[in-house]
Amino acid sequence: MNASHHRWLHDQLPQWERDSLVTAENAAMLRHRHPVDDSQPGVAQLIMGALGALLIGAGLIAVIGYNWDDFTRPVRLLFAFLPLLSSQVFSSIVLRKGDSVAAWVRETAAMLQTMATGACIALVSQIYHLGGQWPDFLFAWLLLSLPLVWLLRSTSVAIFYLIAIAEWSIHQCDLGKVWHHSPLIYPLLLLGLFPFWPGLRLDKPLSVTLRWIMAWSAVFGLGAAAYFATQQHFDRSWGHEEVFFALGAFTAAAITLFPLSPNALAAPSRHKPQIVLGFLYLLVFGITNTFLESGDDIVKGYAAAAKMPWAWVLIAAAAMFAFQALRTHRWAVLAVSSITLVPLVGLVFGTNASAAIPWLMTLHLLALGITLIVLEFSGRRGAPRLGAALLSILLIARMCESDLSLLAKGLAFIVIGVAFLIFNMFMGRLKARLTHPQP
Repeated sequence: MNASHHRWLHDQLPQWERDSLVTAENAAMLRHRHPVDDSQPGVAQLIMGALGALLIGAGLIAVIGYNWDDFTRPVRLLFAFLPLLSSQVFSSIVLRKGDSVAAWVRETAAMLQTMATGACIALVSQIYHLGGQWPDFLFAWLLLSLPLVWLLRSTSVAIFYLIAIAEWSIHQCDLGKVWHHSPLIYPLLLLGLFPFWPGLRLDKPLSVTLRWIMAWSAVFGLGAAAYFATQQHFDRSWGHEEVFFALGAFTAAAITLFPLSPNALAAPSRHKPQIVLGFLYLLVFGITNTFLESGDDIVKGYAAAAKMPWAWVLIAAAAMFAFQALRTHRWAVLAVSSITLVPLVGLVFGTNASAAIPWLMTLHLLALGITLIVLEFSGRRGAPRLGAALLSILLIARMCESDLSLLAKGLAFIVIGVAFLIFNMFMGRLKARLTHPQP
């Protein structure tokens, strides 16, 4: 249950008590088990607070810019630092009030100071003609904004930070960049947010919106790192897509296997975007490599990736996460992540690896689809619908590659579609029966 479900439950409990549906003792127990965390802003509060801060910041910049040419340099510096100092005073007042301050006030203070920081950097750079490029400005801005996330526990500034580090990483993919000023440091930038240090408050989970934004930021940031590592290895900014594809698989495996807390493990899939996105990439990677013509590309990609330090960083991270997944019995995640191991097994066939890998991948995906279904019926956490979808897509891929007539393929697609719908209905009824047992 998320925060909105908890609030709904608290709103319903008084009426349930009046209708004698629950006792006062049971209602108190439910309130204790599903507390409402008012320190976390709702979506509406977050949007309104951030929008208000943005409008105030934009208005101040417009007013100052209207008479900018008439100001002397000291006056310009005053207008550059005065909004920043004012926002810092506002933030200090909010910090002194502690948890008693409303969530939207905290968000407004953090966003105002973030806007003031960016404006101050830009104005000082313009006054003294410092020059520089957009990524350099963005890098300084996001680093100076990070402490606001730590101190004010600001979700809006955290979202800004996640978008900014992904944007910066994409802009730093130019050939010839040094590693410490390239997308390769994206994991360190992302680690700076974990999770809103320095006061680790892991008892308060992140909102679903922030989780999705963090997952997409990781996709773009780590994707930029994979692209940068590829072009640096080959000293060229184009070609070798098969290597990038292989590094993407290692990245997806690491993201999918990332350790989760016990509460997060029990959460529904929509609350675990890193698993959803990782699964999608790995399944596309697996299905693509079941086609015979992909054998040569995957062999070249894995052989080249084995010589790249970034690939081994990803493999080491995935291996450590896999060990933790074994300890927590995350069998479905381990099964899907094992797709990345199939090409390694295929390399054992030597010169015949390009022909063996598509068949090995087909057999592996077939076993994987069956495993995801069997896990659910054996009382473990599986993914039966994903397994059924995987088997259906695998059959469709094989039909497309076959020499059967268009009529035969069409009939096969209809049969597969009907079977998938029947299985989906069966799983829906089974879940409803298990969720609402009959007395």
